[in-house]
Amino acid sequence: MPKILIVEDDLKLAARLIDWLKHERHTVELAKDGQEAIGYLAVEKFDVIILDVLLPGVSGIDVCKQFRSRGGTTPILMLTGKTEIQDRTLGLDSGADDYLTKPFDAQELSARIRALLRRSTHLAENVLVVGRLSLDIISHRFLVDDQEVRLLPKEYSILEFLMRRPNHVFSPDDLLRRIWESDSEATITSLRQYIYQLRKKLSTFGVESAIATVHGIGYRLQA
Repeated sequence: MPKILIVEDDLKLAARLIDWLKHERHTVELAKDGQEAIGYLAVEKFDVIILDVLLPGVSGIDVCKQFRSRGGTTPILMLTGKTEIQDRTLGLDSGADDYLTKPFDAQELSARIRALLRRSTHLAENVLVVGRLSLDIISHRFLVDDQEVRLLPKEYSILEFLMRRPNHVFSPDDLLRRIWESDSEATITSLRQYIYQLRKKLSTFGVESAIATVHGIGYRLQA
């Protein structure tokens, strides 16, 4: 489940975006202006940033420039108005990866997000494959070999996150920050319980060791 930062001062539009993206099984954070977005980006990591051009205070263009100048590589989808052709050009020149003109269809937004995720994670045909594991991010089906494994939403989120980054080690705190929303009451204990349940389900197929514990550090998905 990718984590997305929405930077949008139109709260009605932001609420619709949040509802839609959560329906699409994304984890979502909202920044209501450019300065708040800069604060989020300084302390959290995201898989995609949806960034409005026209923001109070610090503009979306400036947020993008600052983020890129500090080495930020997260894909950025910039939102522009119909007549803001110059802003689209400035946005792309400042480091945005794509733009979408308001008003837009939610299905198109999802397609643009999937394209950015494919580009950043080298995802082919919307399917993640790690060894015997495969996960279809469109149908949300998880398979071991050709057999489907039923997952709870948060189990799915953990597995998707790790499958996008095989062999990378993540501490429990890293996983809590990247998978849960910032106002969540999730704890390391609850994370460990989800990992335990995932391994139990994978053990049926003899792949429980796919999620390895790196003692004193955290967890990784072994490719």
